[in-house]
Amino acid sequence: MSATKIEFAVQMTCDACVDAVKKSLENVSGVKNVDVDLKTGSVVVDSNLPIAEVQKKLESTGRKVVIKGQAGSLAAVCILEAGIQGVKGVVRFIQPLPEVCVVDGTIDGLKPGHHQISIHEYGDISKEYENVGDVYNPSSTKNGRIYGDVGTVMVSNNGRIDFRLEDEVIKISDIIGRSLVVTDKTEKPSKRIAAGIIARSAGLFQNPKTICACDGVTIWDETSKPKSTL
Repeated sequence: MSATKIEFAVQMTCDACVDAVKKSLENVSGVKNVDVDLKTGSVVVDSNLPIAEVQKKLESTGRKVVIKGQAGSLAAVCILEAGIQGVKGVVRFIQPLPEVCVVDGTIDGLKPGHHQISIHEYGDISKEYENVGDVYNPSSTKNGRIYGDVGTVMVSNNGRIDFRLEDEVIKISDIIGRSLVVTDKTEKPSKRIAAGIIARSAGLFQNPKTICACDGVTIWDETSKPKSTL
């Protein structure tokens, strides 16, 4: 599986903080390299693990952690904000190579069992799934696969899934502005339960922001606001 570089902002104040951050990822299977910059508070991790898993390791040091960017020619993110109450999630798309798109996500509030992840034609989620159109399929693809058919994930009994999929069909430039839909395959017939709009996101070192221009709140204060378990 392809490794990708993810940039985190980590609240660090001294060399001991740097040592703690490095130790949290030391000898972790799937972590290829860790670069820590105390001055900027930047931690860049080269890994093939789900982003949420790396973030948990960093947070185990007791420090606040925020995802700031991801390497690749293009990057995109989808926040699941429409659908059944209690289902929340973030799905990220990273294009480390022209022929590979990494789809990395964390979703909470799901029933145990199989769920389908798919990209749909339109990004209109004003009426949840009514206006998202069909699964996106602009032309024939490898082995006759529908373009937007990202894959199926298996949810455990805790209702949470951290997943990382590699796709050789999806190009991020094709999916910006479209929607991502989660379908519960345990229902008969299958039932759409969550959706969000796919938007372009910051690449590596493209997000220097530490204070939000809209409300003057620092990223560290933002992490202290009430939020979901993501």
